[in-house]
Amino acid sequence: MPRLRAVLFDIDGTLLDTRDAWVAAFDAGLEAIRKTSISGSEAARWIGTPIEAIYAERCGLAGDELAKAVREFQRIEAESVREGMRAYPGVREALDSLAAWELAAVTNKRRDTSIEALRVTGLLSFFALVLGGDSVPHKKPAPDPILRAASALGVAPAECAVVGDTENDVLAGKAAGARTIGVTWGYGTRARLDAAGVDYLIETPGALAPLLRALTPSTAA
Repeated sequence: MPRLRAVLFDIDGTLLDTRDAWVAAFDAGLEAIRKTSISGSEAARWIGTPIEAIYAERCGLAGDELAKAVREFQRIEAESVREGMRAYPGVREALDSLAAWELAAVTNKRRDTSIEALRVTGLLSFFALVLGGDSVPHKKPAPDPILRAASALGVAPAECAVVGDTENDVLAGKAAGARTIGVTWGYGTRARLDAAGVDYLIETPGALAPLLRALTPSTAA
């Protein structure tokens, strides 16, 4: 098995607690088209799934209504970065301990919103690369973001570990041929991560570096 050379992180529910911003944006998207099928608080269980899919599959939106709701969601989410996003406890320290690996943030959020979210929470400098859902043809759970990140970092997908809190991260990582690490402090559930076939689970950010070292014993980490 190839040694790990890169770690690809999801953002929402993994690095940052973005629930407040996401809920406000979700509700605003529906308000923009005068629909009230479900509340953002109810829909938050699916954070990590492409917003287009949630609006289409859970709210029955299509065509112009879907496009308008998504645009409003993205606008409000971008505006609420400063107030509605914060790093989980221990995340900064965990990232600081991963100097032996190339780090990338790979998310279904828009890239510009992702960069700003990482900047205002003080995490941007840790990442050699940030990819958003608009950086690739297909969002997670498709493997496109993982494959693009690996290529940009100059490593093979099998040399990457994908770290995330939902089944979308696991499915994307496995489809790309990467190893997958599920985190239990985010918006997904242990049951959903297990059902997706996650390779490893960690309970705290501080558990990540020891796991990576165990998986890459030849790395001087």
